[in-house]
Amino acid sequence: MRKPLSAEDLLYRLGLWLLPVFFLCGILVACMGDAVLGWFSPCPIHAITGLYCPGCGATRSVMELARLHVVKSFCYHPFVPYTALVYTVFLVWETLRRRLRPHLPRFPIFPCVVAGIVLLFLQCIWKNAALFLGWNPFFLF
Repeated sequence: MRKPLSAEDLLYRLGLWLLPVFFLCGILVACMGDAVLGWFSPCPIHAITGLYCPGCGATRSVMELARLHVVKSFCYHPFVPYTALVYTVFLVWETLRRRLRPHLPRFPIFPCVVAGIVLLFLQCIWKNAALFLGWNPFFLF
């Protein structure tokens, strides 16, 4: 009888399965360009209230990250490049731990998730504060 998989095992396997999906999506964005943006509807919260939701800017951020414009991606939505970085570091860390260095400690998932949630809400607060002050909330573009 096999023992149940840990959360790290499940996340690692899911991450490996999603790697080709992300790669193919990046190729699609590179080939299609901004036409991909037409597939998504505008944010209903922003359309109704005029305020930015925690997810506003994420689609543009993913598009810029797929084009390898990391600074633009960060300006549109810092959570997206942060998540991509944590995903990459997690996969590399766990691969090293499983294959070459079994003495490495487990990857600190919980602190990364907490930092990501804090970053998500801080960028939402920043964008709405900038909106009220009349500034460009994306500050570079």
